[in-house]
Amino acid sequence: MTTQNITVTARERDTLLAALRYYQFYRMQGHPFDPRKDDLIDTIAATSGDALDQAEVDDLCAGLRGNMHALAATG
Repeated sequence: MTTQNITVTARERDTLLAALRYYQFYRMQGHPFDPRKDDLIDTIAATSGDALDQAEVDDLCAGLRGNMHALAATG
């Protein structure tokens, strides 16, 4: 198994935690999607300030895959 160390900002960390909780609650425990629970996910994602926007999530995903951040690559 390959180990990869990454550095993330507090906002990126909060988004990762929110995504993992979303996955855990809705997928792993077999709960159906319930938009009434999304406020819990939003709260986790915004713990350190504003939640990431779509472009920032794309950048984070690219970085986690070991690629340059999407916006940095095009700028």
